[in-house]
Amino acid sequence: MLIKAIDNFLEKRPKDDRPKHCFHPSSLHKSVDELYHHYLNGDNSQKFEPRVLRIFDNGHGVHDRLQGYLKEIGILKRAEIPVENDEYEIKGHADGIIEINGVSGVLEIKSMNTNQFYSAYEPKPEHLIQINVYMFCLQTPQGCLLYECKDNQELKEFYVKMDSSILNPVLAKIKQVQEKIRAKEQGTKTK
Repeated sequence: MLIKAIDNFLEKRPKDDRPKHCFHPSSLHKSVDELYHHYLNGDNSQKFEPRVLRIFDNGHGVHDRLQGYLKEIGILKRAEIPVENDEYEIKGHADGIIEINGVSGVLEIKSMNTNQFYSAYEPKPEHLIQINVYMFCLQTPQGCLLYECKDNQELKEFYVKMDSSILNPVLAKIKQVQEKIRAKEQGTKTK
């Protein structure tokens, strides 16, 4: 009875749609075709089952808890920072800006299961793309990926510097999608 009530609530809860007609840093590891489709349609085509929505909510809880710790310690200077870049049509939110020993950096928090956590000897490539885009947009050349294991709350941290070998191909991919969109618009206008 309780499970059914929770599932019904989650199925009916208004969806937190991300905006269309922009590029989200967490999606920039995807292919040109996937980014093109996502740019035009946003998240509207995705419907998640209640179990997956609970996973998302659990991840939000991890963020809130870790951000709270870091704020109380005095390391987290700002949380949920809007990230935008007009030229590349990027929109999103970084988890925060931290400051350690007078040096500021972008904070990105990720939660993962035991298998993912213990096989992560270095940051996942899609996370490196995401934090590099945040560093680029926020003009902050360093950051930290903070990983938490969902199963036992063990933590790992990876300090990174903005890396043009990661960032430049992503920005070039965005330009490729933008050109594809402009070509479609031009084709539509001329018909």
